[in-house]
Amino acid sequence: MAIRRHKEVISREANLDEGWEACIYDLFNPKNHSLGEEFFESAILSLSRYLNADYVFVAQLQEEESVLETVARCNRETIVPNTTFCYKDTPCEKVLGEGIFTYNSNVREKFPLAISLKDMEIEAYCGVPIYNSSRKPIGVLTALFSDSIDDAKKIEALMFMFSSRIGSELEHLEKQRELKRRNLELLVFKEELIRKNKELDKINKELKEASKKVEESDMLKSSFLANLSHEVRTPMNAIIGFTELLKSNNLSSVEKAEYLNIIHQNGNQLMRVMDALIDISKLQTKVYVEPKEKVRINTLISQLSANYTEEIAVMQKPLEINLLFGNDDGKDVVDTHKEALYKIFDHLLSNAIKFTAQGEIYIGYTAEEDHYEFFVKDTGIGIPAGHERSIFDLFRQADLNNSREFGGNGIGLSIVKKYTQIMGGNVWAEPNQQDGALLKFTIPR
Repeated sequence: MAIRRHKEVISREANLDEGWEACIYDLFNPKNHSLGEEFFESAILSLSRYLNADYVFVAQLQEEESVLETVARCNRETIVPNTTFCYKDTPCEKVLGEGIFTYNSNVREKFPLAISLKDMEIEAYCGVPIYNSSRKPIGVLTALFSDSIDDAKKIEALMFMFSSRIGSELEHLEKQRELKRRNLELLVFKEELIRKNKELDKINKELKEASKKVEESDMLKSSFLANLSHEVRTPMNAIIGFTELLKSNNLSSVEKAEYLNIIHQNGNQLMRVMDALIDISKLQTKVYVEPKEKVRINTLISQLSANYTEEIAVMQKPLEINLLFGNDDGKDVVDTHKEALYKIFDHLLSNAIKFTAQGEIYIGYTAEEDHYEFFVKDTGIGIPAGHERSIFDLFRQADLNNSREFGGNGIGLSIVKKYTQIMGGNVWAEPNQQDGALLKFTIPR
């Protein structure tokens, strides 16, 4: 029905032969609808053939001012590459401004080189505007001739029919492009949402982990304060209690000596707690100004061993301390922070004695090429698997329940770690020990 109606319109304007009718039939054949860019190439080749035109092109008006972009163009039977050009440099401006516009003879117009005409002098051309469904100009359909045209009215009528069909296809193509553009924007927006969601998930995860750490930190601090109170009160109660007992006149010399040893032992324990608190406060504020000095390692370890051997005797624990030196006396000198090295051994040895009911404790070192590697090995309760690293965190203990049985406030190994770092070394607990614990640390030579 649509084809017949278009034929009737053209028949009123011009007397068409069968070839032209076939051209119109091809143009409006439903099979040729929505072929995209292939449709435009097919249309201009068909139009060029039936008009006997030298050059035909369809150009779409761009949003940029005065710019036309060819959608399809041909030089007789040959499709040529598309291009853009300024329509103000061509008669296309009159086509878009005044509607159908035809030069019939002796115009000798030159289209720009951008259309690849190679300065071909045009004797005649016919241009018709292309409209969208809102009757807004969206492009131009142009046929160029090197000779004069005999029946301009017939050419204009046929081009008008082509422009109508091409206009609907251009609009359809533009809507497809707009749809693709919007789909692309939606896809980009979707990817952005996915990225944002991943970021939010990551932030939520980090917040949960931070919240968990805060809760854990609060628990550790509460445990630390409770343990600290116990660590201070226990020796203080012993000191005060046995001091009161010493006031009695009915004590034998043996009892007095025993009570004095207990007071001395608890006094030392209280001093260690106070020293640890001062140390951790000093190390947390990064205030450490002790200079380096020459330290004889064998002598320092021997002094510590002697001090703790006396305490073990007072505690009546079946423990033996063994020393394993990596260098002979005189070859055991290291330039380091003496107080820091002493306190590292002090905390490690104190822990070993605390968590070992009976057996042996080994203290020693090996001399490597550029560092010393020290160790403290005991035959005590050991370190639970998976806690080898966390025991060096502040307020952390391998098992909080152990603090009730063995005492401690969870800052000794944290002090060890910080002192080791100050000296440029490292500290760790060896995993998978069959019995007891093995802690090692290094310092540069």
